[in-house]
Amino acid sequence: MRLRLPLNFILTFLALTFVMHEAHEIVHTTIGRIICGCWGLRDFNVWDLCEGCAEQKAISIIATFAGPAFTFIMIWIGAYLIGKNKTNDQKAFGFSLIFANIPFARILTASIGGGDEVWGLYQLLKNHPLAWTIGLITVVIITIIPLYKAFMLIENKSRIGWFLLFFLAPTVIDLLLVMGLMNTVLENGILSNYWILGSPILVTLWTITVTTIFILTRKNICLVADNKLLTISLYNNDSIVKTPPL
Repeated sequence: MRLRLPLNFILTFLALTFVMHEAHEIVHTTIGRIICGCWGLRDFNVWDLCEGCAEQKAISIIATFAGPAFTFIMIWIGAYLIGKNKTNDQKAFGFSLIFANIPFARILTASIGGGDEVWGLYQLLKNHPLAWTIGLITVVIITIIPLYKAFMLIENKSRIGWFLLFFLAPTVIDLLLVMGLMNTVLENGILSNYWILGSPILVTLWTITVTTIFILTRKNICLVADNKLLTISLYNNDSIVKTPPL
């Protein structure tokens, strides 16, 4: 699949990225709510169980692993959608879904001894070096096949460059816009009152906004694939097949 980056695709892809980020956090807090019976508080990237739950219910550690489990499932759904027998639109969405779930961020945080995976394992093992090692190896094993499949799907001349763009850019943009700008706005007290799902009003409005943008523009996600070139290629092949022998 040859890739391209029209502006309308970029808008939809970023919306999908932010939706996946929010879904990851909501999975954390929702599982925490189910186990604890109350909502923990959160901002754009940090969440917590409601007071006293972690001490009273050891099973609440499941909430920590639920977020990355959701993310990994989404990445593998993306890998499934770029299989050989899938349509071009399915491949475009699958490719986008892999990178919208920001696999580089999962690998990066585990690499520096942080992230849900390492922190959750530390709570169980009480040994940070061991939790760090197991967490990092687990993240790499889970993500390596989808990333390899996405890499091999790229047919552009600069395959490595295109792969690195999709691999790295979502993390950088998410850090700058969501965890940087939006968290700064929240810390300054703007729409910071807690509302539904244990989230500040600003977080909830952001979630609604990016979800709406993605739903309304979702067809643009297919524009990452240069179907025009594919159509020309198929037309030329048909012409070759249908040309009678001399």
